[in-house]
Amino acid sequence: MKKHIQYLLMLLFLQCSFLVGFAQEEKVATMQMAFGEVDSVKTCTVTVKSDSTPVVGTEVHLYVKSLYALLELGKAVATDENGEAAIEFPSDLPGNGEGIITVIAKIEKDETYGDVETQSNVKWGAAPKKEGTLWNSRSLSASREKAPMILVVASTGIIVLIWGTIFYVIFQLFKIKKSAKLIPEISKENG
Repeated sequence: MKKHIQYLLMLLFLQCSFLVGFAQEEKVATMQMAFGEVDSVKTCTVTVKSDSTPVVGTEVHLYVKSLYALLELGKAVATDENGEAAIEFPSDLPGNGEGIITVIAKIEKDETYGDVETQSNVKWGAAPKKEGTLWNSRSLSASREKAPMILVVASTGIIVLIWGTIFYVIFQLFKIKKSAKLIPEISKENG
């Protein structure tokens, strides 16, 4: 009976030491983003380090924060021997009113480092389009106030023509009714 308790205690000790050793294996990574532009090519460089040592071969995903979700920019890029992953940035992404974009870099489901994320703002967003004058921005797909003038004039003309015809017919009916009252009086005078 004592041997069973000793084996049980030894097994429990081994399991605890394994769990402590396993928990200590998970390392912490830090990420830094740097933005650069060379010959109108915008590049985001993400540097990944663990205890000031570059992390090699870890995949880095780059996202842009949009209104409802994260927009992934291209495919994941693995870090090089310096712990850097350079990702080319598109130049046509819309930003906020000042052209600022929130960029998020992530390491996802890594065996050693787990999930790591960092974010930064950069003024690389495409300038928002300014609304032109009322006459310049007229189109068929625009709102009612911005309908093409030819369409406004044509539809107004058709409505005026239809209602004018209706009023003309009503006016003619009144003239016929009035002339019908005059016919018996004329036949009495002639008769």
